[in-house]
Amino acid sequence: MKTKHILTLLIALFFAHAGWSQGTVAQRQRANEAVIPKAVMKVFKEQYPDVMIKGWYVTHITYWQNDYSSGWYNDWYGQRNVVVYSYSKPSYYEVEFVADASELSRAIYNLNGYWYETRSQLRGLPLPIIEALQASKYANWKISPMKERIEAPGWPVDVYRFKVSKGLQARILRMDDQGNFIQEKFLGE
Repeated sequence: MKTKHILTLLIALFFAHAGWSQGTVAQRQRANEAVIPKAVMKVFKEQYPDVMIKGWYVTHITYWQNDYSSGWYNDWYGQRNVVVYSYSKPSYYEVEFVADASELSRAIYNLNGYWYETRSQLRGLPLPIIEALQASKYANWKISPMKERIEAPGWPVDVYRFKVSKGLQARILRMDDQGNFIQEKFLGE
């Protein structure tokens, strides 16, 4: 008797979810190059002419800004409880590509080909950043393997984002390529 009620409840939940989710589009969906607007392809190919494309996606800017993709956010900040919105018509295009064998990059463009930002996962940091860290209060802190360079048209320099930790203390740091601190985010205290 109990099994019958559980089974009935599961079936009802399945159909309720299926009906509720119709008409919405997930935040990020894989896309064929054929559906990418010509303006987007033109700008991307001008910016990154000799790269290996791993995949194109249709997405929404909120998805990008909240950085839900591929564990990029959760690998930095850990799991979080957020409301994730769906949109009936994504109007942005994201591309994952490899420009350098040691980097995986992601760039986002709007329908008209406007480039918002490129984020690249890195294995190492530029020497000025390493030297600045050694001369700072973070000299004996551990640097996480997850490091990222962020390029954007509105910023005069690239920004490097990475996590440092010491015991139970952790920080997300943003620095420019000259080793200047831009931002510190306190974590786990």
